[in-house]
Amino acid sequence: MINLICSRMTRPILCGVLFVSMLSMFPLRAEKPEVLQRAWQEYQFLSMDAAKTLFKRAEKLDTEPQYLLEAKLGLAMVSQFREQKKDLELAEKLYQEVLAENPSPEIRDLIYSFIADLHISRGETEQALEMLNTLIESSLDSVVGQDALIRKTLLTMGDFGSPESLKAAQETEAALATMNLELTPERPYLVPLIDSLLGDIYFWLDEPEKALTYLENFTKLGNAKTTSYGSQAGQLYQIASIYELDLNQPEKAGYYYKRMIVEYPNNSNSYFALEKAIEFGAMNRKEVESMNLSGLTPEIIDELFAKAKEEKN
Repeated sequence: MINLICSRMTRPILCGVLFVSMLSMFPLRAEKPEVLQRAWQEYQFLSMDAAKTLFKRAEKLDTEPQYLLEAKLGLAMVSQFREQKKDLELAEKLYQEVLAENPSPEIRDLIYSFIADLHISRGETEQALEMLNTLIESSLDSVVGQDALIRKTLLTMGDFGSPESLKAAQETEAALATMNLELTPERPYLVPLIDSLLGDIYFWLDEPEKALTYLENFTKLGNAKTTSYGSQAGQLYQIASIYELDLNQPEKAGYYYKRMIVEYPNNSNSYFALEKAIEFGAMNRKEVESMNLSGLTPEIIDELFAKAKEEKN
């Protein structure tokens, strides 16, 4: 279960961040060998065989040491992250060779993150946690450090609703308290993802008020560009459901159902959210008609408001 969550939730996000981070750390300057630039382009498009060939060619160039090291790191990443024909032993060997050259702290942290992935994929939980803790202690104000915190939580929490999940959540909260970052919706780092995870943990621990604290933070700090359209819509729906079903606060529930349908109309729960927003008096007919939702005819709108009136009576 944990490996599934790691691969579906954290890794795709971080892989994109890591690639962008890698390019910023190895900027495409004029003097960068063309073959190395092409290697990263192929890597970006997941053309791993082509990237491997180009990184190997770059390793043999008569160029600056930093570019030779960069080529070696690219080869390691291809060996680890390709979908087929992975070579984790080679990847780890190459990472250690790069570390032996005392790279910058940013590159070092990236490699530590990759090595933690290697341990997780091999079921070496203790070694993975040791690496993740190193990143959390040294680099929590970075995306890589925050990703390490997410993965540590997932690795240690057990099932949702378990005592282990409470302990993991408390440790994550303690780590968050040590962060010293100015977070904005434009630059939230990975904090919205941490908020989402903590919200889910406390929800399944039957602590709805505490869950709401984190889920509402997620919708305030995150947005469709920095998280995703679907995740924002889903969390607004979950918040509305908690206010409706767990806390019996229909006014607040209506507010969040309205937010979901207005801000994220194209999702699978749109019409249910619309029905609830009308039922709880959060939307009037003029607001509903102005949305021009596909398939929402005047007759259906009549039915929705008639049903809401019946519910009140």
